[in-house]
Amino acid sequence: MAVTIPLLIGLDDLKFYLGITENFDSRLLEPLVIQSTDLAAQNVLGTALMIKLRNDYNSNTLAGLYQELYDSDKASVMKMIIWQTYVMALPRMLYKIGAETISIGDTDEVTSIGSDELGNMQRQAEASKVFYENQVKNYLTQNFGNIPELAVNTPEYIRSNRTESYSSQGTTYSINKRYEL
Repeated sequence: MAVTIPLLIGLDDLKFYLGITENFDSRLLEPLVIQSTDLAAQNVLGTALMIKLRNDYNSNTLAGLYQELYDSDKASVMKMIIWQTYVMALPRMLYKIGAETISIGDTDEVTSIGSDELGNMQRQAEASKVFYENQVKNYLTQNFGNIPELAVNTPEYIRSNRTESYSSQGTTYSINKRYEL
């Protein structure tokens, strides 16, 4: 039986922003989208707001501050999750796990990148994720009083984390932050 969990981003958006070709089955990334939602979105938004955005996204009812938070020039939870997914997906695109072994995905016609190139791609993706994460956190701080889900203190829910993120691994910059090359 297949497990179906509503996602917070669309796989078409994931493929578009990451430049994943039609040759790669993005459905293989669904488990990573779920994990990225937990790691990136739930950690930043808190459980209550993450559930609100996921439900509104899946029912096509995102509006107002929630739509702006989800994806606008001011904030983009969608892009934050996309880049977190990419960070996690890169090794899985290169290495194959199965048959009691881990193997590299080479064929006669294609040569996989090395671990140095993979590390560089992951640092660049992490820098992008940190940029969008800081953007979302800034938006949440500015609109805290207007988003009731941020005040939910249910013990089993994770609370929103609005402190700025830092990444010494980044290769780009975000607002008021410089990352070393």
